[in-house]
Parts: sequence; C-alpha cells; structure tokens
Amino acid sequence: MESHHKWGVGFLVAGIIMSVFPFLRVLGIISLIFGVLVFIFGGREKRIEEVIE
Repeated sequence: MESHHKWGVGFLVAGIIMSVFPFLRVLGIISLIFGVLVFIFGGREKRIEEVIE
C-alpha cells in the first residue's frame, strides 16, 4: 500500500469518527473530502514522471 493510500484511509477514518460528534461535524466533512482527494490525486507525480521519461 502506497503512502497516499494510507493517508487517504487515515483521513477518511478520522472524518467518519469526527462526523459522529455534532461539534466536530464540519471538520469531519472536510476530512472526508480531503481523504477522497488524496485517493484521486495521490499518484499523479508517478504518472507524470513516467510520461517525462
């Protein structure tokens, strides 16, 4: 498992846990969105390096 996958899972789990509590709901939603974005855009530098070479 690559590092951006680990970070994405971490942010998703943290977002789910924070979304349960009403006073942390906004931070939980932001964490969920950030976790999804890390999954989507995490491996871009590897693909860019392959194209350059």
